Amino acid sequence: MYQLRKKITIRLVGLFLGIGIQFWAQAQENIFDVMQRTDLSLQQVQSFAKKWFDSLGTAKGTGYNQYQRWLYEVKFHVDEKGYRRSEDFDQKAYKTASIQTLGVENNLLPWTEKGPFAWNRTSGWNPGVGRITAIGVAPSDTNTIYITSPGGGLWKTSNGGANWIPLTDYSNSLLNLYAVCVHPADPQTVYAGSAGGTVIKSTNGGISFTTVSSGGIGGVIRKIFIHPSNSNIVFVCCSNGIFKSTNGGGTWVAALNVNIEDLECKPNDPNIMYATGANVYRSTNEGLTWVQMGAAAGITTSGRTLVSVSAADPERVYLVQSKGREFGYMYRSNDAGLSFSITVTGNPATCTNFFGYPASGCETGGQASYDMAMCANPDNANELHIGGIICWRSLDGGLSFQPETEWFLPNSTGYNHADVHVLNWVRKTIYSGSDGGIYKSINSGDDWIDLSKGLGIRQFYRIAVSKTNLSFITGGSQDNGSSISKKSGWFDWLGADGMDCLFSPLDSNLLWGTSQNGAIYRSTNGGGSRTSLSQPSNGNWVTPLAIEGNTNTIYGGWTGVFKSTNLGSSWTKISDVVITAPLDVLAVSGVNADFIYASRGSTLYVTSNGGSTWNTYTYPSTITTIATSPYLPNKIYIGANTTGAARLSVSTNAGASFTNIADGLPETAVRSIALDYTLEEGIYAGMNVGVFYKDNNSAWSDISSNLPKVAVNEVEVSTSGRILRLATYGRGVWERNVAGGLCPGGNFNLPANFATASASFQWQADLGTGFANITDGSLFSGTATSELTIKNVATTMYNHKFRCLHSNGSFSQEYTLKFTAIWTGNVSNDWDNTANWSCGSIPNENTDVIVGAEKTVYPLLKQNTTVRSIHLANGAKLNVQSGFKLQITGKL
Repeated sequence: MYQLRKKITIRLVGLFLGIGIQFWAQAQENIFDVMQRTDLSLQQVQSFAKKWFDSLGTAKGTGYNQYQRWLYEVKFHVDEKGYRRSEDFDQKAYKTASIQTLGVENNLLPWTEKGPFAWNRTSGWNPGVGRITAIGVAPSDTNTIYITSPGGGLWKTSNGGANWIPLTDYSNSLLNLYAVCVHPADPQTVYAGSAGGTVIKSTNGGISFTTVSSGGIGGVIRKIFIHPSNSNIVFVCCSNGIFKSTNGGGTWVAALNVNIEDLECKPNDPNIMYATGANVYRSTNEGLTWVQMGAAAGITTSGRTLVSVSAADPERVYLVQSKGREFGYMYRSNDAGLSFSITVTGNPATCTNFFGYPASGCETGGQASYDMAMCANPDNANELHIGGIICWRSLDGGLSFQPETEWFLPNSTGYNHADVHVLNWVRKTIYSGSDGGIYKSINSGDDWIDLSKGLGIRQFYRIAVSKTNLSFITGGSQDNGSSISKKSGWFDWLGADGMDCLFSPLDSNLLWGTSQNGAIYRSTNGGGSRTSLSQPSNGNWVTPLAIEGNTNTIYGGWTGVFKSTNLGSSWTKISDVVITAPLDVLAVSGVNADFIYASRGSTLYVTSNGGSTWNTYTYPSTITTIATSPYLPNKIYIGANTTGAARLSVSTNAGASFTNIADGLPETAVRSIALDYTLEEGIYAGMNVGVFYKDNNSAWSDISSNLPKVAVNEVEVSTSGRILRLATYGRGVWERNVAGGLCPGGNFNLPANFATASASFQWQADLGTGFANITDGSLFSGTATSELTIKNVATTMYNHKFRCLHSNGSFSQEYTLKFTAIWTGNVSNDWDNTANWSCGSIPNENTDVIVGAEKTVYPLLKQNTTVRSIHLANGAKLNVQSGFKLQITGKL
């Protein structure tokens, strides 16, 4: 590529995806630097990444996994030209959407956080709670600790990690944080920095924050540094340089305009400061100006570099530097950074690649551009700790290192989750922050203790809920594997990056999970152990899975659609040559499994005959999710990665055409759709911020309420319709008992002429082509009054609903109803024929009704909601023995 580039003109290089020579020179040096550049489109970054990984490979330690994690999330945050939007774009779109809010203030039940809040390994190999990017410990009170988490925001403990509380839950733009710093004398004063250049400050321990960034601060903020003797002086290290404030963040002045991520000062003389990025800089005037330290100072190499100092010897300065993705060099200065010498040169051949995966140091590879950390003992200048994938310790001033952790379980060295981003030594304790949580050691790295319990910061890609045991949830998350939740807690049964997952609808102990690019596993004992299954072909980063109705027939979207009838032991490709690239989305109709829907990008693939033939359609934007109607196999909903009308649409002809139903939703990407089986396809949409609800006869409502303003990657509704669960990208799993309903609340006054002919009642049935009136007078009796009696309709086998219409035929209102019913068959608990189910009331626990001896009718009555439909299980008959009376009440 380089020789070719020498022969072509600058103009042609510019035409090649708009990437100039400067970009290529920088990008070839570090893929992670390219990922941070907001002046490049996503297409440009992807083009470079392809060349980068074609050359380097995609094995562990190449940075491929980190790039794919970044790519998965950033796709939801680009404009139509592929450029990243500002970090507050989604928050503004959410706030400006004209949409009704339904929450706890409307007597709805609040969202409950389900976790996980800790890890509990069964057969997983790298369990953790979630990703941490920075740690701030108050030097004056080490029980006060702050951590930052991408997607999870800022958290605080005031008792040394026994309890944690989130501080930025309700601002989406403050959930992606990378730096935190606590005032050296006042633990109530804290600064934090985001991935998009925002600096926030609190002077009341995180109760409230003020945005204090200005003056050109931009890009990822890697470090915030408070002057040790003058707390009004604050430094910010970020992608576009060093910024200094002399008034506690009121104003900022640019001091250096290159990418900087670390900064320290000489312990006994803060006029002397050290800063590092790809190179090393020194200041003698309290950070006002800087001089690059190069070969004349003994620094003969460049690469990602961090700096540490020790108060035990103010003249001692350590630099750790990467060489590509591996450990490069350890530099040491004994004269306050005027000159340096190399103490260790990284080389797998001499077992000094301290940033690789094994504790031997003898393996090539690593990911130093992603995870690297260092700290020195303030009481012993010869003790130094570094971290990459695992942690290492030196007791001889950086001349040699020994491993002190390993990244997998079980092991005999000591566990600290992989991918260490920060090491802080405060007073007598070392703190480590990694992709799995926060750990501490009070014995120089010999006794790592997990402090993460209580942090709800898991970045879930997908979840699944058991149909046979509603307490069972399984989910896959970024770098913390796949976990399963039961009444007894969460258990970690897979490692790596956990992805899509399934429960058998027949047995809650039978489940499947995947890791990155479609590796698939099965557990037959509820996650107690796992079996690796054959992977039929290459898969996407998140490879989609689906299951057929109430069977154990499963489907996977690798390079094509594959089907297994033996629990995943073997697979048959059913998409022939139609699909030639890994799929993004896969859905199988629960009504008729011959209808299968799949997508890659904006291409939709549809079969109505089990895969014998396929139709291909082009959707207006990248498809992110497909939900199939629980009643009609040719009816689907599609969510997409766009801010336009196509972000949510419905098709009633199996994808041949679509109708926009996004009006009223915030103008952000739709990530997940779920349908409420107990109503006439009530729709839930999980988006970049929050979750929203509508049915066919209402506008969208925001039901996020007390939910953190976080991205929702998956929405799951239990088939009983009682429980709504969400997989968030940074705040774990949340749930709400939607037996609590979604009605607006408040009283409704019946029209004065309600008991006259101005109103009419209609009993409707879905005969396969949509709901229509049943006009046979023998089925019901009644007048335009407040009651209607439905006679015996024992032979009807369709879905039913009841409506009240004005005489002109236009829909006016659907009312909460009082039911009196006697059902045939095995009925253990009839409804109370005097109960008035309206907003605020709580139904009995047993609201499922058995029709005949084998079929379950989904609950008709839902707390706090209008009853709009009666839907029967497939093939069930509505058999009313002595009449079905519906009485309209005057409350919504």
